[in-house]
Amino acid sequence: MKKIIYIMLLLLAMPFLAVAQTTGEPQYLETFRPDERTHDFGKIREADGKCTHVFRLKNAGTKPVAISAVNTWCGCMVANYTKRAVRPGEEAEVTVTLDPDHKQGKFVKQVVVLLNDGRQYVRLWIKADITPMDHPITEECPYALGNGLYANFQFLPFPDLEVGSKYGYTLKLGNSTKQTMKVSFVRMPNNTVLKMPDEITLQPRERKSIRIDYTYPRRHKRTCYVDLLPTVNGRKAKPIRVQWNVNTKFKLDI
Repeated sequence: MKKIIYIMLLLLAMPFLAVAQTTGEPQYLETFRPDERTHDFGKIREADGKCTHVFRLKNAGTKPVAISAVNTWCGCMVANYTKRAVRPGEEAEVTVTLDPDHKQGKFVKQVVVLLNDGRQYVRLWIKADITPMDHPITEECPYALGNGLYANFQFLPFPDLEVGSKYGYTLKLGNSTKQTMKVSFVRMPNNTVLKMPDEITLQPRERKSIRIDYTYPRRHKRTCYVDLLPTVNGRKAKPIRVQWNVNTKFKLDI
């Protein structure tokens, strides 16, 4: 009698078990076998542009397999894949293209191939060792301040905030010359509450970021400003204006 009751309970539970299997995490499909799990492009140069590799995956199982999607987890890689069902004994292709733009050093990323409406998967890997190229300074620092000094901002507007609030910017500076550059800043009028380095050194072609922060000691009753006057190896360059705007509430994502 107990055996009969056990069988009946098992039969009643089977539909729920099936639902749990189909709605759970995707399962690794051992029988969908790639010709290689990891492709290493080896040493590549950013200047040479995109690299492409084709993975071939064989269906060694007894049922058709369909690729639902391919996730590269990185905007620097795109993938194309076989759209039809792959019958037993047949092969599918997954083509992965790596764009090394603004990448450098050791590169390792996974490629997840989702199968059969996402119920199953296989995992692939892409590797490379990327030699970067020398990008123009104006890509990151478009404003020419003179004497070979470039910046990502020439105007820094600060909003009207409550007393005690802190606000700031990351100012990126670049040296476009082949000489070491000593950059000093003078504030006109002088404002000691504005926190920033008074002097930095930039090696040839170097970019460097500094923080400019301000903690509000009081509410400003009028629009006011401070000019940051840079000198490059003793020579004057164009100013960067810092301005506080009364009754202007905004936030810039810096």
